[in-house]
Amino acid sequence: MKILFVQKMAAISGSELYLMHLLPELKKRGYEVKVLIIFPTVPEGTKPFMAHFREQGIETFEIYGHSALSPVLMMKLRRLLKKEQFDIVQSNLVHADLWLALQKMLFFPRMRLISVKHGFDEAYSARYGNNPAHLKKSMFYWVQKFSGFFANYNVTISKGLYDMYVRGGIVKEKRIRNIYYGLDLSDKEKKVTDKVPAETYALILGRLVKYKGHDLLMQSWKKVAAENPDWKLYIVGGGNAEAELKKYQASLGLGDSVRFLGYQANPHQLIKESRFMMVTSIWEGFGLIMLEGWVHKKPIIGFNVPAINEAVTDGETGQLVSPFDTDELAQRIIRYFRQPELAIQHGEAGYQRLYSYFTVARMTDEMEEVYKEQRINKN
Repeated sequence: MKILFVQKMAAISGSELYLMHLLPELKKRGYEVKVLIIFPTVPEGTKPFMAHFREQGIETFEIYGHSALSPVLMMKLRRLLKKEQFDIVQSNLVHADLWLALQKMLFFPRMRLISVKHGFDEAYSARYGNNPAHLKKSMFYWVQKFSGFFANYNVTISKGLYDMYVRGGIVKEKRIRNIYYGLDLSDKEKKVTDKVPAETYALILGRLVKYKGHDLLMQSWKKVAAENPDWKLYIVGGGNAEAELKKYQASLGLGDSVRFLGYQANPHQLIKESRFMMVTSIWEGFGLIMLEGWVHKKPIIGFNVPAINEAVTDGETGQLVSPFDTDELAQRIIRYFRQPELAIQHGEAGYQRLYSYFTVARMTDEMEEVYKEQRINKN
């Protein structure tokens, strides 16, 4: 079976990691898989992504220099699809959803198209989380409605997203299913040392954007620092909210109890040396950082919201906090610092959960079911 995976990308994030794990596993199982990246410019972030596939013997295509609705872009995409005659085309993220839906509507009505939903409209989700009750017919809504109609099948990466698309009336229930991420992160265990950390710290890792809840975490940290000024918060990542967050840090008088470390290409040493991880987002499509924390047996503290509460079991693999209670968050953080043996216990349980369920083999098995069903339907 010959499958093309299409995505717009500028850097490696959750949806890119998904492809980096899924495609080599599919290739091992005998699938002919290829990758197409489309972006208006040639960002540095695409280079390691495409190099990863070439090292795996997976053919790649790239289209740059065009706006999202460029007719030239559409013609280049049409030529590729016509030449290669793929059995299945899979789109990832909203731009690829739109491009492929237009191709199917205009040129390839028999094309078997699968759309994988890695998230929802960030502006909406930053305000309402994964709650479809407030859904309005925005541009994002109509693009997803259009692409969902032309896709033969749709896949979400969490039940929270599944509810958004089904209860929100965007995709019909019979044409969508949920398949959780699965990652093979065993190589990350080999790339860290047993170095003793210079400080006792908790770690939050991810983009510095509003919905990630760094401001809520810093409100909580004022209480944590008052309990013990030697406990530190390391914030790893970059984003458009960085300057605002640093001003907020200063206004709270947090001083060096909170440290911004910027973007880290390989944060796994920092993860291993931390006491525990935090995911304080008000929503997540899934939240791969939870799995990366469990690789190093670190428990997760997060708010009890989708999709954090779909991965973390409170009191077993981490702690779930009432949304968005900064007092309770502070108490949970202090609890792990005071009881390191509890953090170790929960981290061990997270490690077992990662390798018993959130595996690339399980994810690929479930995606194979979708591909085979669509191949049968095509014939």
